[in-house]
Amino acid sequence: IIPPILILGNAGHTDPIQDNWQTDMRLKKMFPEEQTVDDFTGSVYSPLEDYESNLSTPMSYTDLSSSTPAASGDNEANAGRPYTHGNVTERDNTMIHNPLYPVTDGSYSAYGILFLALVVFTVGIVGNLAVMCIVWHNYFMRSAWNYILASLAFWDFLVLCCCLPVVVFNQLTNRRLLGDFSCRVVPYMEVTSLGVTSFSLCALGIDRFHAATSSLPKARRVERCQSVLAKVAVVWIGSMLLAAPELLLWQLHQTKSPSLGIQVDTCIMSPYPNLPESIYSLVINYHDARMWWYFGCYFCLPMVFTLLCQMATCHVSGGSGSAPKRPEERSPSKKQKLQHAQQLERQLNCTVMALAVVYGVCALPENVCNLTLAYAPVHAPENVLTLLALINQFFLFLKSCMTPVLLLCLCKTLGQAFMDFCCKSLCVHQRLVA
Repeated sequence: IIPPILILGNAGHTDPIQDNWQTDMRLKKMFPEEQTVDDFTGSVYSPLEDYESNLSTPMSYTDLSSSTPAASGDNEANAGRPYTHGNVTERDNTMIHNPLYPVTDGSYSAYGILFLALVVFTVGIVGNLAVMCIVWHNYFMRSAWNYILASLAFWDFLVLCCCLPVVVFNQLTNRRLLGDFSCRVVPYMEVTSLGVTSFSLCALGIDRFHAATSSLPKARRVERCQSVLAKVAVVWIGSMLLAAPELLLWQLHQTKSPSLGIQVDTCIMSPYPNLPESIYSLVINYHDARMWWYFGCYFCLPMVFTLLCQMATCHVSGGSGSAPKRPEERSPSKKQKLQHAQQLERQLNCTVMALAVVYGVCALPENVCNLTLAYAPVHAPENVLTLLALINQFFLFLKSCMTPVLLLCLCKTLGQAFMDFCCKSLCVHQRLVA
């Protein structure tokens, strides 16, 4: 009689003894019977025993679920985060704040600043280019007076092209174009432009006084190029040398804004500590006296000098008007030429006064703010100081925009040449279209 279990085993069920023997044979093939002895403990290590012990104590599902999903969850959570290093992140270094979109309460002021900057930029660029091109391409305008006006237009053009976009971009995005380089160059160009305007007004006032004290008003003669360039070079070199300490005074300062959560670039007045001792002491002295130097050289000097020259010119012109007329002045032709020359001189005097008034109005707010903040017992918040600095810079850009407009409107020769150029361009355009 055959046992039932053997019948069932032959019917398809596996024999447990035979299965264990086959498993042992496979394990011996996979892990040969090699033993290693630990030199410190003397224990015997066998790969086969290690494998069997791992099989006898498998990892439970709870342990597996508590380890693997947590690790994968951390990886998924960290996948969308920026790489952090200390307190500064990669996203903070690359993100640029855009106040124009999405539209918020601060977007309206950003759009207003952008619109005002575009108007000032367009009018100023067109006007300054017109003044420079008219003086350069007309031979009869090559005098010291017109070249000083052209040099003034050139520096206004540079300020609008190089400084206005940097200031507007910094105001809108809180980041500085070209970094530390723009922090040095932009103030240097602005102060140099103020110096060119101040010394040009002084030169124009001297020219008016010389014209008034001459024996007879006469037409402005064409001067040699060397003579004109020498007079313009004195104005340029003096302005650039006096503004040179600005290159060593400003530095880029980066902070993290708590409200925006991004990096903010600001330019601060702080002399570089690694400069030579003599230069460092010079920069420190300039920094301490900058406010009064700025007020005296770039505001009081051109205003007072222009006013004194105009008073002397009016006094000389009034005294010469009551003098007895010479016989050659009694003829109708001579009298007409004399009246035309006097009218031209009055226009030039009005031009100098208008330039001085516009410059004084645009330079006055910054000087008033500097003196008030320095001596008044008032501590202004940081956002108020930032707003005042922006307003003062826009007054400087407004001066660069209005100066060529005044020259084209008050100087008859410049205005007539500009109108002729516009008419010729319009005729050429109509011919091309036809």
